[in-house]
Amino acid sequence: MKKLKIIATIEARMKSTRLPGKVMKKLGKYSVLDVLIKRLKKSKYLDDIVVATTTNHEDNKIINLLKKRSINFFRGPEDDVNLRLIRAAEKFNADLIVQLTADNPFVDPKIIDYMLNFFLKNKHKYHYITNDGLGNYSKSHVPLGFNIQIFLLKHLKENYKFCIKKDLKEHPSLYFYREGRKKYKLKNLPLPKNLKTNLKIRLTVDTIEDLKLSRIVFKKLGNNKNINFGLKEVIDFFKKNKSYLKINKKIIQKNVVL
Repeated sequence: MKKLKIIATIEARMKSTRLPGKVMKKLGKYSVLDVLIKRLKKSKYLDDIVVATTTNHEDNKIINLLKKRSINFFRGPEDDVNLRLIRAAEKFNADLIVQLTADNPFVDPKIIDYMLNFFLKNKHKYHYITNDGLGNYSKSHVPLGFNIQIFLLKHLKENYKFCIKKDLKEHPSLYFYREGRKKYKLKNLPLPKNLKTNLKIRLTVDTIEDLKLSRIVFKKLGNNKNINFGLKEVIDFFKKNKSYLKINKKIIQKNVVL
């Protein structure tokens, strides 16, 4: 049986309504995108990392970084993220996609491997697995910013022809857990007990408040040297430093499933 080629796709662009240029903002001496890429290289399952960015002139800054780091990339339409992702995966001959976004620099590669191991063992049972509550973050098994979606490229291409609505083009996973619920077998995968927490941790970079908190976490846990700390270390840090959670507590995250 042919071994599936597994790639992590990172959606990244400079334009952002709430925090323009966020993926190139600094965490210590690295950019947000840099931190994510460096962490993903620790995965034992990923065959490749591909950044899916746009043809906008502003995104040349992202391309320049990727060329320096010898990271594969694809440039496609800004508004049709779904098609951009498909073309990126096709270009690099992917079979299985781990869908990520560049504004989540602290995604834990050990969690990616845990989820990939589950998917590979159950690929005939499930078409799509995630840890984000199937788009409903109140049911997520991880803090915001550690979200992962895994699915086969053939299924993404299969449902693309039905993605007529604007939001379906903007969120490649959306069709699976909304319109496609009856067609696809979905799994919101629970994580080991030591990675569960009731703390409301938000470690994505979408606002200036998010960036401030991410910089604190990176300095306290990574400090430019050990940037491969995991979710367990993040949870332990906030258990001892709950006051930091107030920094971006008021930021509202929209559930895309609705």
